[in-house]
Amino acid sequence: MTSYHGGKQKIGKQIASTIHMVSTIMEEETEYEIKGYCEPFCGMLGVYRHIPGLFEGWDRMLYIAGDANASVIKMWKKTKEGWIPPTTCTRTKFDTLRKSTISSAEKGFLGHACCFGGQYFNTFSTDKVLDLPVQSKRVQDISQQVQLVKFSSGSYDQFSSLRGYVIYCDPPYSGTTTRYFDEEGRKRSFDYKLFEKWCQDMALYNIVFVSEYNTLDIPAVKVWTKKGKASIYKGRKALGSESLFVVL
Repeated sequence: MTSYHGGKQKIGKQIASTIHMVSTIMEEETEYEIKGYCEPFCGMLGVYRHIPGLFEGWDRMLYIAGDANASVIKMWKKTKEGWIPPTTCTRTKFDTLRKSTISSAEKGFLGHACCFGGQYFNTFSTDKVLDLPVQSKRVQDISQQVQLVKFSSGSYDQFSSLRGYVIYCDPPYSGTTTRYFDEEGRKRSFDYKLFEKWCQDMALYNIVFVSEYNTLDIPAVKVWTKKGKASIYKGRKALGSESLFVVL
């Protein structure tokens, strides 16, 4: 898939498998009935792309996804319909899209694919541009794996009314350089306390998973952790291993 800062390209399958396993066990051991799957911070679908295959045969499953960046959502919607992401990009084109306040599928793709580290419209990278044909093909391939997913742009709390869902949250990690963008592609702050309160409320009616480096400030159990040290640092201090928590 295309470059994405904080994405789960390498570990998405492990996380998806853990989500499927834990959710299945929780459903079997309780009266809970899973009827859908949701990712409020879907990004480049590093985890989501594996989910429909794992739940294959569950006819009752509904699939929904959202992201605050409207351009990323438009990219997935158009690619599902057959749109082919661009395989070339000039610095002039990149700068024009960066300055634009109009969301578009092209902006969603090139804003990440052309940048060092996949950081949205950060530093134009010649190496990334040379790799655009590969990234374009990967996005097309992923779109075929998520044909059942209904996409919508907006904040995570647009899904506050969900009941009976497995919800996987991959928010900007606290204490890292991961950035959060609004629907016009502008960098914005992220209220972690408000988000964790939302997760706790949602866990009353859903199975809620959260990816983080740090322990959550709400009741939660770690169900998976990445081996080795974290690759993101705050200053010179390691933040710890990336982990997956299920909210209690």
